[in-house]
Amino acid sequence: MAFNVNVTNSCKILAVMGSRYDSASTTADVVVTDVAPGGGSYTAVMNYDAAGRGRINIPIDNLSSPYGVFKVCIVEGGIEYACKPILIHCDIDCCLVKLTNELLDCACDCPRCSTALAKAQKIFLLLKSAESAVEIAGVSQASGYYKDIYEKYSKAKEICDNSCGCDC
Repeated sequence: MAFNVNVTNSCKILAVMGSRYDSASTTADVVVTDVAPGGGSYTAVMNYDAAGRGRINIPIDNLSSPYGVFKVCIVEGGIEYACKPILIHCDIDCCLVKLTNELLDCACDCPRCSTALAKAQKIFLLLKSAESAVEIAGVSQASGYYKDIYEKYSKAKEICDNSCGCDC
């Protein structure tokens, strides 16, 4: 009667695990919706075993975007039983890595270093706040949390601008 959603394998897989809600169900649709304006959705079928447990690994490449805030829902027989938010933030993590590396290279207490530190702090706090909102939203199911998570993630991404540190 519950499900978990995790991002694994360096932001390459969205792992969804859960148990069936309707005792007659043998499968469930896992619907992943990008909460960004104009974001798309992706649906995959999760099979349940004899004990009513299911697991599916969804490649992140199948989603409308490789990063951002997504709403993951379990649908059985056309009925939406539960939804949870997931924040895929490897892009922000890479930005923080680059900024941290810049700080490690600083040998002085100069304005450039102060600016990089302030930028990294803002991004880190926004990301941690968004992650906390994901945890709260997973328990409360209130839809306002999706907007809150998206706004925090979007602001962190905006501050990162071109400070990409991985795979760019």
